[in-house]
Amino acid sequence: MKSCVNKGISMNKRLFISSILIALLSGNIIALEIEEIIVLEKRLSSLNGWSNNQSISSIDEEELDKLDAQHPKQIFRRSPGVWISRGSGQEHLTAIRSPVLSGPGACGSFLILEDGIPVRPTGFCNVNGLFETFFEMSSGVETITGPASARYGANAMHGVINVLSKSIDSANKISTNMGPNNYKNYKIRSGNQEDWSLDALFVNNDGFRDESGYDQQKLKMRSEFQFRSWKASLNITLTNLNQETAGYITGLNSYKDSNLNRRNLNPEAFRDANSQRLSLSLTRDEENGISILSPYIRKNDMQFLQHFLPGTPVEENSHSSFGLLFKRLIKFENYALTTGLQIEMAEAELIETQANALTTSSAFNNATRPQGKHYDYEVDSEVYAVFVGLEDLYVSEELLFYSDLRAESIKYDYNNRMNNGNTREDGTNCGFGGCYYSRPEDRSDTYNELSARAGIATDYDVLNYFFQTSLGFRPPQINEAYRLQKKQNVSDLDSETLTMFEIGSKYDLDMVNGSISFYQSKKKNSIFRDSENFIVDNGKTDHQGIELSLNWLINAANTISTNITYGDHKYDFATDTSMREKIRIGNKIDTAPRLMANIIWDLNVNEGSFLAFELEHMSAYYTDAANLHEYEGHTLYHARFKRDLSDSLKTYFRVENIFDKRYAERADFNAFGGDRYFPGLPREFYIGLEYTF
Repeated sequence: MKSCVNKGISMNKRLFISSILIALLSGNIIALEIEEIIVLEKRLSSLNGWSNNQSISSIDEEELDKLDAQHPKQIFRRSPGVWISRGSGQEHLTAIRSPVLSGPGACGSFLILEDGIPVRPTGFCNVNGLFETFFEMSSGVETITGPASARYGANAMHGVINVLSKSIDSANKISTNMGPNNYKNYKIRSGNQEDWSLDALFVNNDGFRDESGYDQQKLKMRSEFQFRSWKASLNITLTNLNQETAGYITGLNSYKDSNLNRRNLNPEAFRDANSQRLSLSLTRDEENGISILSPYIRKNDMQFLQHFLPGTPVEENSHSSFGLLFKRLIKFENYALTTGLQIEMAEAELIETQANALTTSSAFNNATRPQGKHYDYEVDSEVYAVFVGLEDLYVSEELLFYSDLRAESIKYDYNNRMNNGNTREDGTNCGFGGCYYSRPEDRSDTYNELSARAGIATDYDVLNYFFQTSLGFRPPQINEAYRLQKKQNVSDLDSETLTMFEIGSKYDLDMVNGSISFYQSKKKNSIFRDSENFIVDNGKTDHQGIELSLNWLINAANTISTNITYGDHKYDFATDTSMREKIRIGNKIDTAPRLMANIIWDLNVNEGSFLAFELEHMSAYYTDAANLHEYEGHTLYHARFKRDLSDSLKTYFRVENIFDKRYAERADFNAFGGDRYFPGLPREFYIGLEYTF
């Protein structure tokens, strides 16, 4: 539900929220005699710490060390239901039980966490958000597929990704990895393995396409200490990225041309981004439970050339935010109760400037995309949320019930620092009825949302089943609400919502373990651009699919793992878009492959040596909403080898795309540009050394 409000929150609302928080913190929601005292050792920064996350996949530290991933795609192609589409350098787009979503606010459909704390504030998502995490040197990554807003809040609509930091007691290491196009990375892990650690990453890559290199640096400092009755963990994360950007190449099947696929039609394009995050996690074990209190501070700055727009304007955005997360789990005799709250404040600004007058495009573009400043605004946001969850409520000896309920209020205060409307920076009018860019008047918007999850699951030793339903949401992102175009003066948008039903099974046999799940979901108020290029929210889509994960221990030396995803994503509304693309009910959603598969054969050659072969498959998919154009799909093969040269020295060898397949990382169709492709990487060899000290 959305409404315009005056600046600030009413006293009644503050009192209401405060009363709920006091109740939650007191732990007296339900008073029962506790017959058995159980001390819980749960790492609340992990999604696995909560029993009701049935649709979760994890990749542990050992596998991540073997991968030595340079890009998130190399990790998440191992997670069912997930597709990370690789862009230029560290750029990427995300899909979780969905097509690859694009547009100004599409990234808000996925929540990215690091140690359970959101990387960015609500409403300020980054489509390339994973490069702000420390996935290259983590102890694990976790993915929830499907709505998880009831536990994790706004933006956890299609799924959640959580990157876990290495523990303090991890071994000290230094490593390097080298490959083609002057690729080099250096990793340093240092600490006393008792109360402090330091992780550092330095990467340089010239890129396989022209003018597509990047330099990246990351630093993480951790300290653990005792603060009265609390175990304290202080985390500081710093990241910096300086990247040249290569965009699409055009022309039907142009990605198959070994010369064309290396070209960069926008050599001037760049992206510079940095982030700073500080969090303090205070954990206290209690007689019958555990509590965690996490205050955090974040700051982000980004500047990039929008090479995909006529006139190639430069966007500068930044935000500063602070927040507080509280979680508590109380264990009773036959169930567990979780409670929590989240408070978050953010300040952000965005400036878009076109340096030169546009003269080489159409008469319309030349006239309506003026030289000078297009947008200059700031937004203050407030988030207040409370949640309660019932876990492990046994309704019989082997059948348990679980549920989550979350109430959340999100407020934006928008301040336009330019002339209102669609004029030039100096207030003069553009031709063709006005400038392409439009700026609304100052306003406030509030989104009050209720999300929920409930399910039942069996508790057997070998084979278990579950059924769950959930409701997730995402509010309009800042760019959707206030970065308007053409003659649009107000963008009155509701939150997108996604309702899901899921049934599945988890199994753990002597030689085989894994899971299978079937899901069906419906999205309402889907935000898109209509035929007049207005941002509207009356879209509807349907999503259903099957996810299979299987690990087969053939013998002590051989293991086969596979993840298979089958998805059917359809439009449930009809309209003509701004590109005169006809969306009809029942059309397949573009950039949504039916089938994705990943198969890995791990072979332990001998003591201290392993060899792994990997198959990566993606089926064909439509590249336009009208279903008139299609990408044929691809199958790739990769291999990895590791050898222990001594107790402290290891060597790595990896080859990506063994057979040098010409493929597209992502394809789409544009009414002006035709078929467009992000070319995939050619065959590449990497070698590395790691020293433990």
